[in-house]
Amino acid sequence: MSGAAGAVAAGSGDRVVRWVVPAYNEEASIADLIDRMAEVSAEQGWRYTITVVDDGSADATGDIAKSKAAEYPVTVLRNEPNAGLGRTIRRGLKAAADAAGPNDVIVTLDADLTQDPGWVPSMLARFDAGGVDVVIASRYRKGAAVEGLSLFRTMLSFGAGALVLLVRPIAGVRDYSCGFRLYRASTIAEGFARDGDDFISEKGFACMVEIAERLRGYADFAEVPFILRYDAKRKESAIKIGPTIQAYFRVISKIAATRRKPVPWLTLVAAFLSVVLAAFAQRALMAGVAGIGLHLSALPTLLTALGTFPVLTGLGLYAVSALLWLGVLSRMELAVAYPLGGTAYAMLVVLSAVGGAQVSAVRWLGAALVFTGAIVVSYLGVSPRKGSLG
Repeated sequence: MSGAAGAVAAGSGDRVVRWVVPAYNEEASIADLIDRMAEVSAEQGWRYTITVVDDGSADATGDIAKSKAAEYPVTVLRNEPNAGLGRTIRRGLKAAADAAGPNDVIVTLDADLTQDPGWVPSMLARFDAGGVDVVIASRYRKGAAVEGLSLFRTMLSFGAGALVLLVRPIAGVRDYSCGFRLYRASTIAEGFARDGDDFISEKGFACMVEIAERLRGYADFAEVPFILRYDAKRKESAIKIGPTIQAYFRVISKIAATRRKPVPWLTLVAAFLSVVLAAFAQRALMAGVAGIGLHLSALPTLLTALGTFPVLTGLGLYAVSALLWLGVLSRMELAVAYPLGGTAYAMLVVLSAVGGAQVSAVRWLGAALVFTGAIVVSYLGVSPRKGSLG
């Protein structure tokens, strides 16, 4: 079958599964990967295409991929010179999205055989279940596993993902860096329409975090477990953990900075008042129950407590605090509400100490951790600055 762009293998239905594979010096694995993608597609009865983007390989990766066009609908694009993973995946996604029909999906995966195409049917099944635009093959879901990766590299990878999850969570996502994904083709097309080439501006491995960040405002995500076969690699990994983690945070900060909302002053005041009222409510309740005898049974104790002014005051303050906080959550995403609440809590601990109250070391530590988290989330998330959503 010809390798011309747009060639599609015969199959059932009006949907085309568009495989996109970025490849750099993968001559040892590219032929087997193409065979495997074609095998899975044929078993499932899919109409499909395969686009290999050769990122200026110094070996025979491109030539081997082109030779497969005699058997399958393979298109080979070549970067000259090497442009990096980000620009390579951008080129492949753009080509696939431009050729896609309204029902098509795009599947991206690595060229090194670590991500078996045999997992794609489960990804497509989750997609067809509805409610999502992106399905990620995740290393962090029940049933997932990583084989052949050292404990040190596993912990570094997990730690990097956990940091991203902490400071910039996306509903439905735990594995931010895995490139094994299924996208609704129209969602990718919308990304390019919104951001142009800036849809993917990172050159390196952090581009996968960038794609998720770009899509978070208008796409819904889900994950399915898979087994990463690191032991199937036929060459050394090119990823450098330290620079990649730095790139993750550069991406998050850059995108968040272009999509900040105007300062919601009334909501900020409501959030702070909510925390302050909760603190006063706690003090009122403690004062109200202090004089109640513990010899009474539960029901008499409760009735006695409810008959005291401090307890009634505390419950009322808690109710108002809860209503205010519900209003805050209805107007803000958690990445904003957490810094507000955390900062207010830390301030209350400081004010308690200034007022002469005994503050334990544990409470000081908790306040410090909460406040540090608030600073990180505010800066990398959506801290208030003038501007509008991009």
